Amino acid sequence: MSRWNPGGRMRLENAISTDWDNMKFTMLGASVAMCCLVIGPVAADGDAAATPEVTIDLKAAEKKYRRECRGCHGPTAMGLASYPKLAAQPVDYLAGKLEAYRAGEKLGPNTPLMAPRARKLSDQDIANLAAFISGLPG
Repeated sequence: MSRWNPGGRMRLENAISTDWDNMKFTMLGASVAMCCLVIGPVAADGDAAATPEVTIDLKAAEKKYRRECRGCHGPTAMGLASYPKLAAQPVDYLAGKLEAYRAGEKLGPNTPLMAPRARKLSDQDIANLAAFISGLPG
């Protein structure tokens, strides 16, 4: 059962139930709503920006994370060895890093490992992964 905080919003850690042994994520409550979340940037003047809306697919993101990211960042994105913790980082931070790696920017010693993987990611993949990883308990 999900708990509500005093502000009336569901706490994310209560919305995602995780079976750590089997790495099965069960989306409940607010996270189900996140599956249908539509992100649409707004320009400073209040008009919709030229960037198209992106619908987040958390199931696709989880599958891609397991295939592409888990080996280095760990099954729960808490980091392994020299690979950083990603869980609970802000969506914009994660998306920005993936976009920078995809563009070929050198961000640190793991760039040679990250850049080839990031080059394969579409804008949709980056949006999905950033939302999924950001929602993991950190």
